[in-house]
Amino acid sequence: MIELTRHGFRLAAALLVLIGAASPAFACACCTNEGQRNVATVALDSGKRQEIESLRFSGKATLFTGEGDVEGIEGIATPSGSYDVTAKWLDDRLVLSFRDNTGHTGTLALARPNTVSVFEVDPRDRPDRGNGPALYKEWKLTAPAAGSGVFRPGIAPRQLLTLILQGAGNSCTSANDFSHWTLVMQGPKANYTLFGDLVTAK
Repeated sequence: MIELTRHGFRLAAALLVLIGAASPAFACACCTNEGQRNVATVALDSGKRQEIESLRFSGKATLFTGEGDVEGIEGIATPSGSYDVTAKWLDDRLVLSFRDNTGHTGTLALARPNTVSVFEVDPRDRPDRGNGPALYKEWKLTAPAAGSGVFRPGIAPRQLLTLILQGAGNSCTSANDFSHWTLVMQGPKANYTLFGDLVTAK
């Protein structure tokens, strides 16, 4: 009986040693390092699609004007400085519906592309709290632009729409890392930017 007890003790001790040895490696699978950079275009696989499709957009969007006036924005029939916005995935398209404070409405739609551009870097201005610095992150999705309503004047061949998801976190990216979004319209007929916040669980 004593021998069995000793054997059980040795087994438990060995397991604790193995767990202790494995824990740092497991804990640091998501760790970051000073100067870390990851800039690439990769396949939009099922894991990334799931994270992107789980994002929730807050209800407000702002039209970027810089030092100019709202009236100077081309490609929008009745440009407004701010909008109410909702976002919904319909099949393989993300449709963003906008409404200004005078009731003008329109949609911008982004077909889900096959790739996503990833930008994850150590900005060198964030403290290391034990598992490495927090990385600044952007995921970018780009596809031919589609739109309706007030955005219809800016829809034409060679117009591209890019959704940029912005946030911060460690080396294991999830939807909760992203806190802001930017939507960029680019092309020969219209160039403008809308931006807003994401609802996160953080």
